[in-house]
Amino acid sequence: MDNTITPRFPNSCIIKLDQFQYTFFQQSRLEIHSPEGKFLTVVTRPLPNKTDDDAIYQLYCQAYLLETVFDGINENVKLPQWAVNGIARVIDRIDLHLKKQASM
Repeated sequence: MDNTITPRFPNSCIIKLDQFQYTFFQQSRLEIHSPEGKFLTVVTRPLPNKTDDDAIYQLYCQAYLLETVFDGINENVKLPQWAVNGIARVIDRIDLHLKKQASM
């Protein structure tokens, strides 16, 4: 890719968008695929939540992004307590939502 920048960290990659790419990114979602075409992750801007379907789709995208982040974390990495607390809060909120939905 011709718009990559040498990152400060050895295992990362920075891609700088030109104005056209940035405008497109602001108005849509970005999917990242491997060179073989395998879907890796999706990055989206928050949806306006006009409907329940919008909120459900946004939750799906964010949960998938979280799963992708977890896949990238080496199992030997010790997460700081604030990260563990944040993950627990999110899981609790999702669990509460699913329990409410199951009782409907």
